[in-house]
Amino acid sequence: MRPLRQKDKRVSRWKNLICWILTILWMGMIFVFSAQNASDSSQLSGQTAFHAAFWFWPGFSELSTEAQAAWIESVQFWVRKAAHFLVYGGLGALLYGDFLLFHWSRPMKAGWAWVVGTLYAASDEIHQLFVPGRSGQLRDVLLDSAGVAAGILLAWAVGLLYQKAAAYAAARRDVKGRGQL
Repeated sequence: MRPLRQKDKRVSRWKNLICWILTILWMGMIFVFSAQNASDSSQLSGQTAFHAAFWFWPGFSELSTEAQAAWIESVQFWVRKAAHFLVYGGLGALLYGDFLLFHWSRPMKAGWAWVVGTLYAASDEIHQLFVPGRSGQLRDVLLDSAGVAAGILLAWAVGLLYQKAAAYAAARRDVKGRGQL
């Protein structure tokens, strides 16, 4: 493996900075959603459920307004929990990317990304204790933590696939360069 040249080091620093900026922006988005009062948060999850049903359930628009409202109310809890898992999955993937440039083992990078993501989830639930109509829930911290872990595992798997593809491409170029293909 060749040593990093000065230009490579600058590019690497910029990539690392961009990763951290994206992570901080993602955390800011989570904070903004958590700062919504209970009414606004409920309305957002209801709208999300309505749009999902409208686009993916062919007969939904033919239901009465009352039946649509009842269905939306029945799935709102699951929409909120899915949002928790997915949003924190994104945070886990971003945090794992942030720790990639550290000279640690992959498990240590993944572990630190999980710890930081879980601590942020706990702080987010504490933040919700001060928002009108909202409450901090231990089960949400656990769900968020699972989402962080899933995001890390997904990012890890994508990274491994990328490495395999790059190694395969390099091997093909090497064979092709020797005229054996």
